[in-house]
Amino acid sequence: MKRSFQIAASASVIALAALEASSAQAATTYVTDFTKTDNIYTQLNQEFPHTGTGVPGSGVGTANASFLYDPSTFSEPNTVPSGDVVANNGISFDLTSDAAGHDFTEIGPANFGVPSLTVSTNLAGVTTVYALMAAYNGTSFNVTFDGTGGASQTFSGVGLPDFNGGSTNNCSSTLCVQTVYQVLDTGGGGSGDSANGAYNHYDLTEVAFNLPSSFEGQSLTSTTFTSNGYETLLLGLTTVSSVSAVPEPENVALLAVGLGLLGLMARRRKA
Repeated sequence: MKRSFQIAASASVIALAALEASSAQAATTYVTDFTKTDNIYTQLNQEFPHTGTGVPGSGVGTANASFLYDPSTFSEPNTVPSGDVVANNGISFDLTSDAAGHDFTEIGPANFGVPSLTVSTNLAGVTTVYALMAAYNGTSFNVTFDGTGGASQTFSGVGLPDFNGGSTNNCSSTLCVQTVYQVLDTGGGGSGDSANGAYNHYDLTEVAFNLPSSFEGQSLTSTTFTSNGYETLLLGLTTVSSVSAVPEPENVALLAVGLGLLGLMARRRKA
């Protein structure tokens, strides 16, 4: 009787392990297909993550390029290692440039950049959206997330510090706004020319939006940003989705062994 109990327990553990290995997992998607209006290297800071070099002040950099920015590993000679820096949350951003060498978007007055920006996503099971952002002169913005089944969530008055000298660390259960990178050098502050602007701290901000439960079972169709001030800057966008993993072959085999042992024990009890 004791040996039978041990075999049954072992079979239960095997089956449970196989089921857990086939449970929901997180999937990361880099969203890059949105309008770009300017170049990070030439207009903001030459030590910021960017898709390629260009002539400072021109607003144009390397065309049709990309750079995968991982805050936990990225460093330049003037990187500031202290402060409210998010470095270990596992999120990266895929920065991409268009044919004109633009790799970020300026959102604000209609005569400068774009008045609002709608990004199409069509991604299922999105739970969190991460945005790599900055601002000119410091400003706030609104963002609205819309889903296929009518779910909608708006975050209003989200504050961003000036990319030229301003860090932040402001988190809640639904929204987290934190400095993700900081350098101390000459950048585009005050001049729009990354080679001869102000000497100061230059910052990038990561904003994490946790979507409500109303989005469960829906696809995130679009994300719309509007600026409440001079300019809101969007450099990168990354989503995290909860998806059901397809069982690996070895997990399927493990599940079969466990269920087989449980079936054998059931037949022995009947006998």
